[in-house]
Amino acid sequence: MKWLSLIALALLPALGLAQAPATPAATAAKGPPPLEDFTRNADYAQMAISPSGRYLAATIPFDETTVLYVIDRTTNQRTATIRAAGENTVDEFWWVNDTRIVASVAERLGGVDRPKPTGELYAINADGSGSMQLFGSRAAGGATGTRTKRGGAQRYASAQVIDVLPGDERHILIATFDWRNSQQAPPSAELLDVYTGKTTRVAVGPKAGASFVADHEGKVRVAVAPNDRLNPVMYLRAGKGDEWGVFNDPDQSGAIITPLLFARDNRHLYATIERADKADALYRIDLGDGKRELLYEGGADPGRLLLTPDRLDAYGVMTYDGKTAVHVFDTASQFGRLALSLQQAFPGQVAVFGSFAEDGKFGLVHVFSDRNPGDFYLFDTTKKNAEYLASARKWIEPEQMATMQPVRFKARDGLEINGYLTLPRGGDGKNLPLIVNPHGGPHGPRDYWEFNPEAQLLASRGYAVLQVNFRGSGGYGNDFQRAGYRQWGLRMQDDLTDATRWAVQQGYADPRRLCIYGASYGGYAALEGVVREPDLYRCAIGYVGVYDLELMYRDGDIPRGLFGKRYLEMVLGRDSTDLRARSPAANVDKIKAALMIAVGGRDERVPPSQAKALRAALDKAGKPYEWLLKDAEGHGFYRAENRQELYTRLLAFLTANLAAPAAH
Repeated sequence: MKWLSLIALALLPALGLAQAPATPAATAAKGPPPLEDFTRNADYAQMAISPSGRYLAATIPFDETTVLYVIDRTTNQRTATIRAAGENTVDEFWWVNDTRIVASVAERLGGVDRPKPTGELYAINADGSGSMQLFGSRAAGGATGTRTKRGGAQRYASAQVIDVLPGDERHILIATFDWRNSQQAPPSAELLDVYTGKTTRVAVGPKAGASFVADHEGKVRVAVAPNDRLNPVMYLRAGKGDEWGVFNDPDQSGAIITPLLFARDNRHLYATIERADKADALYRIDLGDGKRELLYEGGADPGRLLLTPDRLDAYGVMTYDGKTAVHVFDTASQFGRLALSLQQAFPGQVAVFGSFAEDGKFGLVHVFSDRNPGDFYLFDTTKKNAEYLASARKWIEPEQMATMQPVRFKARDGLEINGYLTLPRGGDGKNLPLIVNPHGGPHGPRDYWEFNPEAQLLASRGYAVLQVNFRGSGGYGNDFQRAGYRQWGLRMQDDLTDATRWAVQQGYADPRRLCIYGASYGGYAALEGVVREPDLYRCAIGYVGVYDLELMYRDGDIPRGLFGKRYLEMVLGRDSTDLRARSPAANVDKIKAALMIAVGGRDERVPPSQAKALRAALDKAGKPYEWLLKDAEGHGFYRAENRQELYTRLLAFLTANLAAPAAH
């Protein structure tokens, strides 16, 4: 019997679900897969193997939360569960030893934004015993952060895991800060006992907002903290009790260094380094003499390091230059060679080790692509075989999904812009109705070559989907991101316009059937797109979007957060006349396109006041629109029935506006 069946027997009854048939119904049925296939939650989000290889831990998403389950591989039974209270969700988790697991908790913001960590940590034994809250309890008044008692005094603090310590099965390193004065006081690095919750301070950061990197002896030797211009300064010290010294100040050096991991010798440091007008590159830096060894450079910033089983070194890195891939820089490493072999075993997909048993005998492999939402395999490094465990979305048939292809073009000012084009299966891929789908953020996030349920849904209904990593997006170097600062509605919007016209010029898109749709910042870009280009798009859809830039300084959690107002000033500016000129709500008189607006009534990131300001302006101008408000939802819809309604109405809106070319 396959591991999938064995795990399903343990998990599915507890979840109240039935096992899916071996062949999805959509395979035999005519027409596109049902809408529910794209809107329902994945069965698995993350999975990791314990140090001995005996246990598997997996996070399972639900409409309201995400739950952590532990499965004993010797009995194929679920043995432990961590479920966050209320509207919180299990965020990340770490195996501290083979029988103890720690998980962090995050507050659910909505369906389109990553949950915000609350600073709480929980622990449980693999057999289900020893469950406890390690750090904190919810602060009074619902504020993000935790409230603990330390030495009889109440302490308002949040915790973030720095590292699991090799060879120490009782402690982990955490960073803590008092969320009431986090913009003034530097955080502390503390040793946390995962059985008692007791902490011991081992370091204090050099400045407020600092993050830490520890070496493999548990010494906190590297820190990064923002300066007054919010540029990250890297600090270095010899060891416990020593003073912090500046290793790199980007205002002086002209480059940003982001530390990632100490190498096995504790002398070298893996880090990405920003380069002028280029994507970041991965280096190994000698902290003694400062010499740098280039390990990877490409057209996009490298991603996470791929670690050896003992987590003391790295052999490769994830890359995102066009298609997602694995780059092995240590080809002499056993696990580097295994990683290369995996790629050959799964052609056209990405196959990557996610975690290992400590002795390296077993590795958990994640396989995914633009058409495959993700499969998990248990790889025996001795026998060199992979045994199938489970799928993230087992009902998806990859052969029925559309192909996402990387694209590249030059904007009107000559800047190179990257993106992805998803074309419906069948046909010649020409003269199609096109949905331009700008991502949210906008600064930091980017689109990737991966399975995208929304793009696949639209493609399954006959639409081409164009995702654009416009200037200001993350992932292409700091200069590219900063090129979008104070360019909301200006050059950032021009990039989307140029992308749309490029798709028309290449013959992919019918110029009479163009729509722009996005969430969060993407919602702003959708409405601003039909303000600035009233004759280009036939329709626009704004989903939990920003429509009044001045309101961003007053409403929502950004101005309340760490350095939030300073960030807004940096990326938007403060000139009221300018902000109004770039706000869709202040310029609705220019709109000719059909509009649909979707709103979360409990959205903290982009409060409903944004959509209400747009609605008031549209009503005053006599402009028609479709309106969808879900009072109980946040920054994007979490609940399956609400997502179902959103996309049902969205598809009907698109059909009504793009089904046939507009009359001349």
